[in-house]
Parts: sequence; structure tokens; C-alpha cells
Amino acid sequence: MKRLILTILLALSLAAPGVFAASEKDYNSHFGDMDTNKDKGVTWEEFKAFFAHAEQEKFQEADMNKDDKIDHGEWHKFKEKYGYGHVQK
Repeated sequence: MKRLILTILLALSLAAPGVFAASEKDYNSHFGDMDTNKDKGVTWEEFKAFFAHAEQEKFQEADMNKDDKIDHGEWHKFKEKYGYGHVQK
């Protein structure tokens, strides 16, 4: 039974790679994709709408000047800290 469950989970992960993505704590994204209103700042609301697993502590960490928005420069510094590269579109 255990083997069957593992086989099914493996098959699902290979067939649909994004199925388990919601549980990952990955914050690697293109800034423009998060900034839905294109005002050059990502608010907490935009951040949590974009990342299903959003943690407010990560948003606050990325908002380095504490103005309640993440700007493009802050986002790249945050990503660099965690070893994320530039996301190509």
C-alpha cells in the first residue's frame, strides 16, 4: 500500500510539476509580475495575492526602507540574499 501511494505521488509530480508548488517557500519572481497596478511598488496585498504561501515576515524583510512597499531595488537585494537569480521573461 505504501509503495502504491509513493508511486501515485511520483506520477503526479512528473505529470504536473506545479501541483506541489503551493507548499514551497519560493519567492523567486519577476518584479513586474507582482506589481499588478504598475506603480513601481509591491504592497502586502499584491505580494500575498501573487504568492499563495506569502509570509508577512518575508514581505517586511524585503521592504528594507519600511515604507510598506517593495520597490524594484529592494526586491533584487532580497532575492540576491536568498540566492535567487534574475527571472527572464
